[in-house]
Amino acid sequence: MSYAPLACVSPVAQRRPNACCNASCRHASACEATRGGDERLLDMRSVVERVGPFSEGDRLVQPGAPHRAAFTVLTGFAKTVGDGRVLAFHLPGELFALDIARSHTHDVSVVAVGKTWFCRFPKDATDDLGDTNTDIAQHLRHLRRRERQVSSRSGDGSALQRVAGLLADLLRRRRAIEGPGQFVPLPMSREDIGSYLGMSTATVTRMLARLRDSEAIAIRADGVDVLNEGALLA
Repeated sequence: MSYAPLACVSPVAQRRPNACCNASCRHASACEATRGGDERLLDMRSVVERVGPFSEGDRLVQPGAPHRAAFTVLTGFAKTVGDGRVLAFHLPGELFALDIARSHTHDVSVVAVGKTWFCRFPKDATDDLGDTNTDIAQHLRHLRRRERQVSSRSGDGSALQRVAGLLADLLRRRRAIEGPGQFVPLPMSREDIGSYLGMSTATVTRMLARLRDSEAIAIRADGVDVLNEGALLA
């Protein structure tokens, strides 16, 4: 898939300072910005802005744009794209776009998958919080290190192992947000999955079919139900 440059922000996107950033937010218990409501990190809620809505394919940021904020998905789904391939998928509550090159500009795009709202954490404001709150400073450093490690991972293993591993990873992350369950939403295209895993769309489809035939998963129109989690981790 070709990812041609588009406007950084959807024409209808709006910023709403502090909107919904409290314990009543659906994803408050899983929000990485506050580690699910850790009292030592709650000052992060004082700087957040809600941004959206973004439609399918809209860019939140794109290469060359100044690094002015980190983000979480509030509702919907997003992907990071760089060098012509998908580098990461982002679920609600996950904080990303923290680890930026020394040029202080983005070298990737963050793209909405379907209708998506984001929480925006302005860099200047979070830097100021880190200067006065050592817990926030340490938390953000930890998340930056993790983001760097995730972005450097390669697609090891067979095609089947990589597809199964992605499903297991998405299931683990979804449970952190929604609680116990076996459903893994797949709003992204098979082409995006193949781009992320380093394989063709046809191979992704074949591997999902093999997992279905082995009764590890049941395929639905909007994702998969995991029937045998152990088989995904084997």
